[in-house]
Amino acid sequence: MRFISLLLPICMLLPALTVHSLTADEDTVLAGDSEDDSVAVVDGDADPSDATKDENDELATMQRELQRLRLQQELREARQRESQAALQIEGQRIEMELAIANQRQRLQLAELKAEQEHLQAQAAVEDAQHQAALRQLRQEHERRQAQLQQQEHELRELQMQNRRLEIEQEQAQARFQAEQQERSRGLAQRRFELQQMEVQLEHHQSRQKVDAIVATPLDRRMEPFVDGVLTISDRRIDLNEPIIAGTGDWIARRINYYNNDSEEYPIFLVIDYCPGGSMMDGEIILRAIAASKAPVHVVVKSFAASMAAIIVGDAEHSYALPNAMIMHHQPWSYTGGNLAQQKEWVKVFEQWAERMHGPTAERMGLTLEEFYAQMYEQSVTGDWYAFADEAQDLQWVQHIATEIREEDVRVRPQDTSPWQRRGRYWSNEHGDHKERVRLPRPRALDFYFLYNRDNRYFVGKP
Repeated sequence: MRFISLLLPICMLLPALTVHSLTADEDTVLAGDSEDDSVAVVDGDADPSDATKDENDELATMQRELQRLRLQQELREARQRESQAALQIEGQRIEMELAIANQRQRLQLAELKAEQEHLQAQAAVEDAQHQAALRQLRQEHERRQAQLQQQEHELRELQMQNRRLEIEQEQAQARFQAEQQERSRGLAQRRFELQQMEVQLEHHQSRQKVDAIVATPLDRRMEPFVDGVLTISDRRIDLNEPIIAGTGDWIARRINYYNNDSEEYPIFLVIDYCPGGSMMDGEIILRAIAASKAPVHVVVKSFAASMAAIIVGDAEHSYALPNAMIMHHQPWSYTGGNLAQQKEWVKVFEQWAERMHGPTAERMGLTLEEFYAQMYEQSVTGDWYAFADEAQDLQWVQHIATEIREEDVRVRPQDTSPWQRRGRYWSNEHGDHKERVRLPRPRALDFYFLYNRDNRYFVGKP
C-alpha cells in the first residue's frame, strides 16, 4: 500500500511532462522555419515586382506555415488525448490492482482471523482436555489412595486374623501337647498306636474326605450267599452293554488279577444289562471263568441275553434278582458271498451254535434241535425269555437272590444321575410351544411305566 501511494503522484505528472516535451519540439521546428524565411527575405532583390511576388510567396508560405501549425496543434492535441486516455486506462488498471490487493488483504486478514479463532478454539479444547485429564488423574489418585487405605485396612485385619489363628494354633498345640503327655503316661508300651494317632491328628483337616469313605472293615465272605442275600465284595467285575472284540480279554485280565491276589475269596461278574455280543470274546470269558481257581459268581441284576445268558447258565455259581430277565435265541449273524461260501459259513455257524447252546440244552434235558424248536414255540421270532424264577426252573440260573449287598461301594458316589446326563433330550414342540421331554428309546424288553396324562413325555420325533 505504501508503494502504491507513492506511485500515484508520479503517474499524474507523466501527462504534463509529455505535453511540455512535445511543445518544446514544435517550437524548435517553428524557429527553424522562421530562420529559413528570414534568410529568404534578406537574400531577395529590391525589385517591386519581385517584392510583390515575394509577398505572395511569403503569404503562401505563411498560410502553409499556419496550416502546418494547425496540423501540429491538432497532432499535439490528439497525442495529448491519447496520452490522457492511456493514463486513464493505467489509472483504472492501478485502481483495479489496488482494489484486488485490498480484497486479497481483507481475505488474508479474514483467514488470519479465522486461523486465530481456530487456534484459540483448539487451545480452549486442549485446555479443557487437559483440565479433564487433570481431574481424571486426581480422581484416579484419590481412588488409588482409597484402595491403598482399603488394602491397608484389610492387611491389618488379616494380620489380626493371623494373630488370632496363631493364638488358636498355639492353644491347640498346647492342648495337643497336654493330651500327648496324658496319653504317654497311660500308653507308654504302645508307641506304634501313638504314632498312628499322631498321623490321624496331622490329617485332621482332611476329615471330610475321610468321612466320605466307609472305614468299617471290608466283609469278604467265603460263602457270599446266605438266606437269599448275596454279598458282593470289592472283587467285582462289570459286564454291561454288548460284548465286542476286546471285552473277553478285558474281563479275563481282571479275573487273573483277583486270582493272583487271592485264590480263596470269590470273584463276582456282575451283569446289569448285557444284550450279548461276540461269540469268540464270550468264549474267552467262559474259559477264564472255568480256569479261575477262585470261584467266579455271575450275577444278573436286570437283563442278560444271548451270549450273556450262556455265560450265566454255564457258570458254576449264578444268581439273579427275582425280576431280572434272561433270554435265549438262536445265534444271529450276517454273511455275504456266493452260494459255496455261504454254505461253508453256515457249517461254521452251526458248529458255534452246538458249542455255545449244547451245554444249555443238555442241562434242560433236550437236544439242540428240541431246544431251538421250543424257542419258536415261545415266540414267532424264536426269542425265549423268562423272568428269573422261571429261568431257575429252566436251569438257566441257579439261585434267586432276594437282596444284593454291594460291599465294594466304599467311597461316597459323586457322579451325576442318568437323567442329568441326558439333558440333551430336552426339546420344544414347534406347534403350541409347550415344554416337552424326549425320552431315550427303551432297551430290549424294557418298557416305560410312567404317568403321561398331559403328553409331556415322548419317544422319537415330536
